Amino acid sequence: MKKFLIGLLITMLLLIFGVTTLVTRSLSPYNQARAETIALAERRADLVEADEFYWYNGDETFFTITGENSEGIPIVVIVQQDGGAIEVLDQEDIISEHEAVVETHNRENPEKILEARIGIYNDQPVWEVSFRLENEQIGYTLLSLTSGEWIRTIKNI
Repeated sequence: MKKFLIGLLITMLLLIFGVTTLVTRSLSPYNQARAETIALAERRADLVEADEFYWYNGDETFFTITGENSEGIPIVVIVQQDGGAIEVLDQEDIISEHEAVVETHNRENPEKILEARIGIYNDQPVWEVSFRLENEQIGYTLLSLTSGEWIRTIKNI
């Protein structure tokens, strides 16, 4: 019985170690992108406090960090993955994530909102809100980050 318990304990420890390693490795690209985006925003956009991080994959990949600059003004920093071009916006000049989600819900009436993220589509900052329809298909709505105007919806993916 004692050997069985020791074997069970060793198996459980190996399982916990394996799961921890798997989770750590799977989150590594996300954590690296977030850290690099924050460092770049601190150097080039005067970011001093980081809040939310968004990873947008449209025609190009963009990383966005929200936070405050050294004057305490809430800002949004959008960084292009290839080339490192940066766009900085005051948060007071954009619609909130909540507003983008509500607009998408009102427009598309999805079963569930999955995620919202900031990126750039056709040289325009956007909220991309993904959702699931009742038929289990996925859709995306793009809304202007600054005005909240509807730009595009893709359904039945």
